[in-house]
Amino acid sequence: MKSWLKKSYLSIAAILSCSLSHGQGNETDSLLVVLKDAKVDTILIDTYTRLSVIYYENDPEKSVHYGMMALEKAEKQKDPVRLARVCQSIGVAYDYKGNLDSCLFFLNRAAKICRESGLIDKESHMVSDIALAHYLRGNYEFALRNHLEALRLRKEFGDKRFIAISYNNIGLVYRSRKDFENAIRYYKLSLVLKQENQDEKGILNTFINIGSAYQNNDQFDSALVYAEKANELAKTLQLENDILAAESNMAAALVNLKRLEEAFPLLSAAETKAIATGEKKSLLTIYETYGDALRLKGRLHEAENMYQKGLAIASGNKRREYMEVYYRKLATLNHTAGNDRAAFDFAEKGRRIKDSLWNEENSRQINEMSAVYETAEKEKQIETLNIENKLNQAELQQRKRERNYFILSSFLLLGIAGVSYIGYSTNKKKKNVLNKQNAVIEQQLSEKEYLLKEIHHRVKNNLQVVSSLLSLQSRYIRDELALDAVKDSRNRVHAMAMIHQNLYQEDNLTGIYIRDYITRLCQNLFQSYNIHESRVRLSTAIDALIMDVDLVIPLGLILNELITNSLKYAFPYEREGELQITLRQMNNQIKLTVKDNGIGFPENTLTEKKDSLGSKLIQAFVQKLKGNMKAYNQDGAIVEINFNHTGIQKT
Repeated sequence: MKSWLKKSYLSIAAILSCSLSHGQGNETDSLLVVLKDAKVDTILIDTYTRLSVIYYENDPEKSVHYGMMALEKAEKQKDPVRLARVCQSIGVAYDYKGNLDSCLFFLNRAAKICRESGLIDKESHMVSDIALAHYLRGNYEFALRNHLEALRLRKEFGDKRFIAISYNNIGLVYRSRKDFENAIRYYKLSLVLKQENQDEKGILNTFINIGSAYQNNDQFDSALVYAEKANELAKTLQLENDILAAESNMAAALVNLKRLEEAFPLLSAAETKAIATGEKKSLLTIYETYGDALRLKGRLHEAENMYQKGLAIASGNKRREYMEVYYRKLATLNHTAGNDRAAFDFAEKGRRIKDSLWNEENSRQINEMSAVYETAEKEKQIETLNIENKLNQAELQQRKRERNYFILSSFLLLGIAGVSYIGYSTNKKKKNVLNKQNAVIEQQLSEKEYLLKEIHHRVKNNLQVVSSLLSLQSRYIRDELALDAVKDSRNRVHAMAMIHQNLYQEDNLTGIYIRDYITRLCQNLFQSYNIHESRVRLSTAIDALIMDVDLVIPLGLILNELITNSLKYAFPYEREGELQITLRQMNNQIKLTVKDNGIGFPENTLTEKKDSLGSKLIQAFVQKLKGNMKAYNQDGAIVEINFNHTGIQKT
């Protein structure tokens, strides 16, 4: 866990904790002495909690242990602040252990306790910790949602210091998503509040963040302005590491602005300071910038020396993103110098690392989309269970009333004739009550159907949000390969969104009319890849079936990949052709066939295992359907998939 993230957790814990006056070096021993002598539960709770905080990083297992000891005592007390603090401590300990589910369980419990007790300020800290846990795992969508919720709470109780922290955290999430314009916007909002609070160290940190964001967004004039501001303030505060960071950023901006003579003295001084203080992270930036400046001056041998120094540090620290940068720059440099063999070797090494980083980012985005979808599914299940619980309670109440009325009627029948009239009246009232209850149950069933539709509507909206985010992200991508991958991911999300849109728009909440769904899916993909049906004709033969949603999701994603593959690769150079999609129910089997009359599969893809993301997705979903797949060439490419037809009915 990065040190600044550790400090973020511990700063919140310090805000919530009670003061225990023990020496820093011997704090653990002193706390253990307190445990031995303490007889009051509140002292035991505070001591166990403090021990849990101390062991966060070095021994998270022990941290959880002490947190649980505190929780056992705290649950007997009627002190929401202490109980929330204990739950928060356990949640953070689980985060250090790498157990996200347990981390979120305890942090959400802490937030709920604070919310129910009206402790808005403390609730905001818990929500901020939840956001941080998601951020550490690359779940930027959930991190952003929770940071925005923490910001809303902090605005409600009005502490500008924490509002500034939330703005800064939101900026960090946007920067990680490479949305530098939004990152800069939130950094500047944080800066305004830090200036009002005269928080000089916070102002310095934000100057550096804004300058770096401008640098990443190729706005080098603005990057230089904020780097100079950071340098001036760092010198006033006499913070050597921040001076070094600011001077490195100034040099990078100057080199990009081609003001090389101003950059060289800064680079030389920064290199000397970084070597003296062992700041290897700063040296990575310095050597890259120094090499760029020397290359622009035509001093290629010296530039290569700087790149090699940076590459050695990056390799030693396993910083692959920097290794890729240095390999790429060394390849360009050697090509310029006419050393094509070395240029090829460096380019190939850089390409391997870039592919590895790209695959990891793809996996992170898939995991994030899965997390969004699974959360929506869990919310849907919770809503369904709540509805069922209400219906069960109504049914139970009805049965109890029926039993009571039956007993009462039995006694009345044993009475005198005069009481019979009373029994008759009572029975009539009972029927009225039952009629009212039946009306209530019918209304609840109607509400259940409405709520289920609303759940599917919300799931569809959540998936549309993900699709919009991918669309927004694509605006900042210059690499054609990356842009194509983002478009493919957006189409996969849209394929799932259409399923839930069908469910809430149709009367049948349990199934999908597969013929309509495949037709709309094809229309969307043709439109996405700008393919007119006059060039690629679409022919479908699909049985009129209603399929269960758990079957349609993998089937729809398989179709999305196969149709996408045909549209992108089967008809190069504006070639005309035909795409045929067939889905038939035969005996106990469903057979799906996707065929085109294009150029066919390359021979190596039919004999070798494909490692592309689309191929892996198809194989995974065929396995989920418990089916089998056959791909071959015959006047074009043909893919046949067979699976058992469970959860299917004819229309």
